[in-house]
Amino acid sequence: MTGIEDLLDKYSTRVPYEERSEETDKNRKRKTRLNELHKICDELFIECKILCLSSYQKERVHWLIEKFGNNFKSLHGQAKKETIILAFIFYIKKIEISKIRLEDYQITREYNLTDNIFEIIICRICETFIMESPIVPYATTVYDHEILSRNGGEI
Repeated sequence: MTGIEDLLDKYSTRVPYEERSEETDKNRKRKTRLNELHKICDELFIECKILCLSSYQKERVHWLIEKFGNNFKSLHGQAKKETIILAFIFYIKKIEISKIRLEDYQITREYNLTDNIFEIIICRICETFIMESPIVPYATTVYDHEILSRNGGEI
């Protein structure tokens, strides 16, 4: 065999880890998107030094990004990524200190985070958590509450 035939033979066979499918492409794009969002988040942490976020609070913001990173448009269709991440940051901070007002911070004006946008994002986060929760309101017809109470909460 000549050198060219060797090269053609070598590259005509596929190596298993080099095979690409739609699923692997989607997963790679998701990971790239999430990495980009985490970088934006870290930059916003630097800009939000005045909030004095603890490492635990930063970890919670990163968790929210992991949870909603591929569904940012479902939280607010017109808000930018930075605005939604900033809403996450203020949401986590507002849990600890409820007196924080968005209009007191210059960064909220820079990224167009208004009270209305903040409320929409937070309500949609809460709605997502409620829908995923195994606990349902008492008046629901989804579960038979009499069976649940007799079996100690198990169906």
